[in-house]
Amino acid sequence: MRHFLFVAGVTATLWAGPVQAQAAGGSRAAAEALFNEGRALMAKGAFNQACPKFEASQQLDPGLGTQLNLAECYEKLGKTASAWAEYREAIPLARASGSKVREDLALERAQALEARLSTLTIRAMGGKDSAALEIRRDGVTVQPAELGSAIPVDPGQHTVEATAPGRKKWTSTVVVADASKLAVEVPALAPDAAAANRESAAVTGGPPGAASAPGDAAPSAQPGSGQRTAAVVVGATGVVGVGLGALFGLQARAAWSDAKTHCPSYQSCDRRGVDLHSTATSKATLSTVAFIAGGAALAVGAVLWFTADSGNKERVAVGFGPGTAFVRGSFQ
Repeated sequence: MRHFLFVAGVTATLWAGPVQAQAAGGSRAAAEALFNEGRALMAKGAFNQACPKFEASQQLDPGLGTQLNLAECYEKLGKTASAWAEYREAIPLARASGSKVREDLALERAQALEARLSTLTIRAMGGKDSAALEIRRDGVTVQPAELGSAIPVDPGQHTVEATAPGRKKWTSTVVVADASKLAVEVPALAPDAAAANRESAAVTGGPPGAASAPGDAAPSAQPGSGQRTAAVVVGATGVVGVGLGALFGLQARAAWSDAKTHCPSYQSCDRRGVDLHSTATSKATLSTVAFIAGGAALAVGAVLWFTADSGNKERVAVGFGPGTAFVRGSFQ
């Protein structure tokens, strides 16, 4: 199998060379025939027929001689911008080929045409919608960098079009005279209600102009998201409460420990011992209240969290009393 594949690959390679050479030879032969026809037509003054022959010949087999003849044909037709561009492109090619005569010819013709060039400047006045504009000159897209610049064009009629999503198409046709400088201002495009309806239908999948039903609107928030947020807030408050309960408890324990050093017995305490005893009692009370409040808040937070997606309507109430706390809830 490997031997077969190797032989097949070599055979394909050997066949590809002659096929490609034959195709290239055919293109050169066609290009030469078209070039000769173009020369004959130009000698008769039939420039309208000669220029397409040179264009086709140049496309099949690009050459400096064909390009210079095409530039001359454009110049005879009055297409000054096209001729000037061809001459300018031929200058470095002639220099690279070492043909000083052709280089000087192309440079001289290009410089002579510069004084006769006509230009067309396109400006977009669409304001904030300018970024979405697509502008075409004679069917060719105008690049953003071209806007505001004087671009050489051939004398004659030119069409400028502007389009944008949801806007009406704008079109203007101008006639550029020889050696004239014209400018076209593209205004802000008017809204297109029909286009807006089509775009809306494409997004919603409904017929153009169909209004969306209230129930079809996307929900602004996920069900239960607000209740979950409340659960987090209440739960965080509970954590703080439990933390404070622990802190006050530690402080009460420390006060009780210090009070014992000043109270040899339950019936005998100095002034310092009495103060520490009172402080310990207050801290213990605060610790109890903080633990109860924190635990209740944690319980409420848990209820709110786990019932957020149940679809029920909950009513949760929290109450505190002397040494007590309660949580009461009703669900519908």
